[in-house]
Amino acid sequence: MSIEGEIMLPNEKEWIQDLLKQRYYTKDETTWAEICERVSKLGRTKIDEKRIYNHMLHCDFLPNSPTLFNAGTGNGNLSACYVLPMEDDLDKIFNTVKHTAIIHKYGGGTGFDFSRLRPEGFAVGGTNQIASGPLSFMRVIDANTQEIKQGGKRRGANMAILRIDHPDIIKFIKMKHKEGTLSNFNISVAVTDAFMANLQKYPNDLFQTKFGGESYHISKSNDTWTTDLSEEIYSNSDVWNLISQSAWECADPGLVFIDRINSRTPAGYLDEVTIRATNPCGEQPLPDYGSCNLVALNLGNFVSDGEMDWERLQDAVKYAYRLAEAVIDNNVYPIKEIDKYSNTYRNVGVGVMGYADACIMLNMKYGSEKALNFGEEVMRFIYKWSLVESVEYAKRFGAFKGWNYEDYELLIDGRQLPPQTRTAYKKTGLRNVCLTTIAPTGSIGYIADCSTGIEPHFADKIFRKDESHPEGVWITSPLAEKYPDSFISATELDVKSHINTQAAFQKYVDSGISKTINMSNEVTVNDVKRAYMLAWESNCKGVTIYRDGSKSVQVLNTSDKTFEPKQLDDISTAIRFRIPAEGLENEHVYITVTHDANEQPIEVFVNYPFLNRPSVEHTHRREQLDSISRLISIGLRYNIPLDNIISQLEKSKGSMKGTVASISNVLKEYAARSGNHYTENCEECNNGSMIFQGGCATCDSCGHSECG
Repeated sequence: MSIEGEIMLPNEKEWIQDLLKQRYYTKDETTWAEICERVSKLGRTKIDEKRIYNHMLHCDFLPNSPTLFNAGTGNGNLSACYVLPMEDDLDKIFNTVKHTAIIHKYGGGTGFDFSRLRPEGFAVGGTNQIASGPLSFMRVIDANTQEIKQGGKRRGANMAILRIDHPDIIKFIKMKHKEGTLSNFNISVAVTDAFMANLQKYPNDLFQTKFGGESYHISKSNDTWTTDLSEEIYSNSDVWNLISQSAWECADPGLVFIDRINSRTPAGYLDEVTIRATNPCGEQPLPDYGSCNLVALNLGNFVSDGEMDWERLQDAVKYAYRLAEAVIDNNVYPIKEIDKYSNTYRNVGVGVMGYADACIMLNMKYGSEKALNFGEEVMRFIYKWSLVESVEYAKRFGAFKGWNYEDYELLIDGRQLPPQTRTAYKKTGLRNVCLTTIAPTGSIGYIADCSTGIEPHFADKIFRKDESHPEGVWITSPLAEKYPDSFISATELDVKSHINTQAAFQKYVDSGISKTINMSNEVTVNDVKRAYMLAWESNCKGVTIYRDGSKSVQVLNTSDKTFEPKQLDDISTAIRFRIPAEGLENEHVYITVTHDANEQPIEVFVNYPFLNRPSVEHTHRREQLDSISRLISIGLRYNIPLDNIISQLEKSKGSMKGTVASISNVLKEYAARSGNHYTENCEECNNGSMIFQGGCATCDSCGHSECG
């Protein structure tokens, strides 16, 4: 993140340069400036190019990753994500599957509403067959995604949405209880106003779903739709409790308040922009074939001498908007329907990152009244000046199809606009159907070295491990040291602070917001229910919660004995070992052992060399080693003694130079470093013990060594 007076380009920071090399540079690029120059050429004029370049160079704003990947490369997909239709017709379903594959191939993500598919067990018209239901087609797309790596850069991401009044909703809510299910999907329930009203007024009434004009209840015995009221039936509160329990258990599903989204879409009077789904991270509610064209402003960069530089921010908003507009014009869309929608309605999403940084530098604690007021003020400012530019573009190039002065709902009073803008708006309208969005900005926030989206800092120091840093890298926030009185981490915040922040920004965001409500491991299901209800009452358009550890803690057991794993700290100390990779010349395997404050190992990571064109055997070996390391880690977390794990590895290892043997040797070496030597009987003298230290086993009696 930026500290006043300090300017470093991303490629001058080693850990960011690693990511740029891994995912963003073209084959001829070696610096961040070259990426900025390539992207800036999207600008309409030479002045636009120059201003976009200068702002991007210092990370004042950045577009979504596909624009950074693909602008000027000949791979024309510049949009981050899309929403595709999922209609109740087999040919159309598999046409969507094909379109999904094309989008993922070129770096985009996809969202779907599966609510139009007939429920499992329904008759298929004109045949003796029965429908397999929406969940089966989610699995088809999940498997499809697994096989396609986005543009050679990353694996695809999806959002599956199902309306709460769909007869398969209970199966949908429960489908991710088994970890690893639909691993390429986020899932959300589309909650209706009618359900929320019934929940609050009639919580114990029977829960009702509908499809094809008929109503159905859901049986508790098999979670299947029924009209037989003699069975035990889910009530409204049962469903709400189940959603909360599931989110507590595995962080899914999230909620999208679908009627609220449509009623507060500025052009909601147009049938063509009816929204059913969102992009994978939830910040962009979109109609069928809609696209995300996003640019995020780095708010921390506009703090100077403890004050916001509003004039410079206004200039940045202007050119951030123009870059988003240029993305629409220069995009080579993956399918013609998306091309048509995008050029007709021209969704853009000017948003923010670095909000937490700006709060810290302005001496405001995240979640405080001052910070909330600042969030509301800065988002109103960004919306206003994005609107001014959109009006100017409409005057020059035309308004989006269907703009109507009487019906379109601005988020600010028109009297707050400059006089010339008010006049032009009445006459020529608005260029874009929507203007503002707040995305998670995970990768681009990392490049800008700032806090992501409107999230708080997770901690003052984090250990990041990803494809760019297979052995892991420590990242420290200098803001924590420089501004100790205003720095606050996510784990110190209560739920209300998170949701109030989201609600403050939502007032001037005409699309959506991606925001995670982080909760400690100790929270209860009732805490989750309260968080969901607070989001509803605070006029948020959706909500996602994550309870720390919920992806690995098993809530339901078949035994009355409780086995609690060691809880992982936000930051863990680690030791990395590098060993030659068997059969691969000049390549190495990296084995990382993390441990707690008592030097007890808690996780093991094995990173096997990545090859551009791996053999099937090489790929299988990578997968096997990943599985082995995960099993070792879960064993350590459940307090299985390290000696026992080593013993099992010793029994299963093949070649003495193989990777399994190497893992065993690394664990022996780690045990020796922590003073807990792993020992075996010496086969040479039968009296001493073989003690592993310094990378070799030596008998403490006769001195025999396995290393010669």
